[in-house]
Amino acid sequence: QGREREIAIERPSDAIEQVVATLSGESGSFVNEDYPLVRTHIARACPVQKTSLQQALCPLVGKPVNVLLVVLESFRGAEVGALGSSLKLTPRFDEWSQRGILFTNFFANGFQTRHGEVALYCSLMPNYGAAIMKRYAHNHFRCLPEILQEYGFSTSWVHASDAGFDGQISFLKKIGFSQIIDSFDFPRDTEKLGWGYSDEALFKKWLELLDKETQPFFSSALTITNHHPFAVPSTYDLDLGNESFHQFYNSMHYTDAQLGAFLDMAREQSWYDQTLILITSDTSSFLPSEVSTKNFEEFVQLRSRVPLLMVGGAIQTSLVVEEYYSQIDLAPTIMHLLNLDWTSHWAGSSMLFSDATPTAFTNRPGAYWAVMSRQGRYYQEHGQKTHLFGFTNPTDAQSYQRLGEAWLQTSRWLLQEDRYWPAASESDIDQ
Repeated sequence: QGREREIAIERPSDAIEQVVATLSGESGSFVNEDYPLVRTHIARACPVQKTSLQQALCPLVGKPVNVLLVVLESFRGAEVGALGSSLKLTPRFDEWSQRGILFTNFFANGFQTRHGEVALYCSLMPNYGAAIMKRYAHNHFRCLPEILQEYGFSTSWVHASDAGFDGQISFLKKIGFSQIIDSFDFPRDTEKLGWGYSDEALFKKWLELLDKETQPFFSSALTITNHHPFAVPSTYDLDLGNESFHQFYNSMHYTDAQLGAFLDMAREQSWYDQTLILITSDTSSFLPSEVSTKNFEEFVQLRSRVPLLMVGGAIQTSLVVEEYYSQIDLAPTIMHLLNLDWTSHWAGSSMLFSDATPTAFTNRPGAYWAVMSRQGRYYQEHGQKTHLFGFTNPTDAQSYQRLGEAWLQTSRWLLQEDRYWPAASESDIDQ
């Protein structure tokens, strides 16, 4: 309950100024002190000199027609074989990682599903007090589904549990998902596992929806089976032990199998060749792992790193990317891949076009927050102790600390004052 209490703060002008300095895009004529994060982004050609990731993604620019975003419940990076696990829990993900673009340093911005959703769909730095979907239900945001809907995309969201949980259903409709499918849309005799119907049933339901969906479409599915109590059919019991994390391993293995079956079936569909599929997770997990962590960096990676894999007919190459990114970076990346202009308040940076060093941000209130890149990683533990890795210049570490603190203050104030995006009645932003 302590996370729910929030005390009003004054406008953190210095913090806002620091955050704004890191944003890409143009400020345009509308942007002022009331909505400081709003920027306009123009579709642009890929640079002549390309990074390996740009070389892989640039051929896609303007090519994919459809986008699928698979959000796997608590599918932690530490247990994924392609990310270094020896447990062999994820053979299907590992197999598909050979066909696409795998990100080895991708991080959840928060630690609960509600955090992952606002980061993925809205490029919002999550709030770590009351849920944005509930406490700030009347705030105004401009998110990826709404923008794509304006460009003629069909938009849908599928889940095999109750979409009313945490205020999801009203929030998702508000941000542009025109069709919401949840547990009330499944036959009552559907196999139930734990908190909802099985991931197998979810993926079958999603395929049925996609086969009827008008192209182009943007659709996202959120799985549920890999959530406590980790109930799965006995055929997926790996007999690794009886602790709760062993049950978690079983459900990871189950979800991996259903993901692989979905991708196999998707590959046979007529829309597959024109589709980009992004596979990630909402959060990591608090459970113990197979390997004990040797330092604080490994501890944060265990608790916050999640997989990101880009596959689909639109992907024609395989690549492993070691740069640091987080969930807020996906929405701007998708827009640049679709070669579309947009105006928004987004916090993330496109993986295609960014002049700055790719940087990831994560936060677990009361435990730690971090700002990370290949140039260095800054971790603050319990709001007191700092841990530095990779920095060669102490000034760089200080700048990471200031940026992390600035984002925490700025995000909190923007929510408090409803200053991410104006209400329709006051908006004259060029879109």
